[in-house]
Amino acid sequence: MMKAGKIKSLLCVGVVVAVLSGCSTTFVPQAKIQAENTKLDKILEKAADYAYAKGDKKESLALLERAYKRDSANPEKAVKYAKILRESGQAKQAAIILSPFIYDKNVSSDVLTEYAYIQTSMGNYNISEDIAMRALDIDENNYRARHALGIALDAKGNHKQAEKEFRKAMDIWEGDPMPLLNNLALCLASQGYLDDSVNLLRRAFEVAPDRVEIERNLRIITTLQDTTSRKYAPKPIKKPRKS
Repeated sequence: MMKAGKIKSLLCVGVVVAVLSGCSTTFVPQAKIQAENTKLDKILEKAADYAYAKGDKKESLALLERAYKRDSANPEKAVKYAKILRESGQAKQAAIILSPFIYDKNVSSDVLTEYAYIQTSMGNYNISEDIAMRALDIDENNYRARHALGIALDAKGNHKQAEKEFRKAMDIWEGDPMPLLNNLALCLASQGYLDDSVNLLRRAFEVAPDRVEIERNLRIITTLQDTTSRKYAPKPIKKPRKS
């Protein structure tokens, strides 16, 4: 028969083993946690891109906000979140999101470019110009930075220089060119090149007839073109009276 003291000792050992076993089953390696977090972040970003492509900016905004809050120190996530905020009419909030990164010594050209767009949307054209030029100092082939610089220059009345930047951006542009073509056309119209502006907008409208801003500007500048041509049309000379 087993003595009581020995039984007590075996029970204590069993408890210790059970506790250790429980700890070993709940321990998850940090690398695995990180991998799961990365996987979830990618899922959120893909879902946000899908929602954006469908035109559901509200859903895209909600998803990108979740991704940003999970890692607010990540500049790439901050840029995506700030961009959708700006496009949703929340430029001030977008500026707050990106402000902590702007003067970081390792700031990326993409962060600066989005910040330049944000400042333009708030009417701060001098700041936007400076920030866009900083972005181009880092990456001169950043076509979005050239676009942002062109918008700021055009808004300040420097139409000829803005046109140069728009055309430089056009040479290296990737993705949807309609915003660039629209702004270049408006820049040309501001310089009085109405025929060139209308031709450019017509070509853009043929490619993207569903773009409201293209259709609207084409209608406005065509009307302006017609009005101007009538204003300066040669007037017929009156026939002399018969004596």
